[in-house]
Amino acid sequence: MTQVTIPVSNSILTSLNMGAEEIALSMRKEFALKSFRDGKLTLAQGANFCGMNIYDFISCISQAGIPIVDYSIEDVDQELALLNGNPSHHWIC
Repeated sequence: MTQVTIPVSNSILTSLNMGAEEIALSMRKEFALKSFRDGKLTLAQGANFCGMNIYDFISCISQAGIPIVDYSIEDVDQELALLNGNPSHHWIC
């Protein structure tokens, strides 16, 4: 495992009224949320990065207003058509 170190001055810690561990956890969470939103991390990877279970990470995603599933209207229509037995295209496996 690689460890990343970010220097933070005591004056910043005082201004934020947070300890180093609390800042590290907050930064991990924010980075995981952004990376999940940008499609760079999966749900499981984001949760793992934060040290959370998937359900807690889903709650954080929801609170941040980030969609868990990013389907377009066309994607939803295709899925519904497949579920209803009326595929709009034929998938080749």
